[in-house]
Amino acid sequence: MRITGGSRRGRALKTLSGREIRPTSDKVREALFDILGPRVTGAAVLDLFAGSGSLGLEALSRGAGRVTFVEKSPRAIAVIRDNVEELGFEDLAAVNRLDLLARPGGLARLDGPFDIVFVDPPYRLTRTVDPASKPGNILEALWTNKVVESPRGLVLLEHDRRSSVSTDWEDFQVSDTRTWGDTSVSFLVSKHL
Repeated sequence: MRITGGSRRGRALKTLSGREIRPTSDKVREALFDILGPRVTGAAVLDLFAGSGSLGLEALSRGAGRVTFVEKSPRAIAVIRDNVEELGFEDLAAVNRLDLLARPGGLARLDGPFDIVFVDPPYRLTRTVDPASKPGNILEALWTNKVVESPRGLVLLEHDRRSSVSTDWEDFQVSDTRTWGDTSVSFLVSKHL
């Protein structure tokens, strides 16, 4: 896995292995950041379920002002910290250990608000994403805890292409969904523009 663009383009990233690990592919990351374009420059970015940190590190390489990584696994935290140090982003990155599925309200403690939020939970949790689901609770908490910079904030939810993502949300709406192979990304924006 490598950084696909920006100041650290081509640099290799340390990764995790295991059955539950499904890092965002280079192809999907490159396509996402091509869509985001200049919106990333100077942005405050939040990378939830960060894994090895590839989405947040890609954002830093492409000019994000700062990135906060959130992950529950101590092993993943160590890999993120190694990648941050290897790429020289220590001054622009914060790494937090937090179990979002057990405590979505913990998002309120983060140094927000954020302009761009990547949410990449395990696919087994995204078969149905609605207000009653665990990922849905996290999405709702992003807005109720004012973690997302409204009205220009953007949340990108990565999920299996066969997933059902509800359109019935109180504070936000799905503005677009893009698919690459088995991976889909839904773009969520505030309803209060």
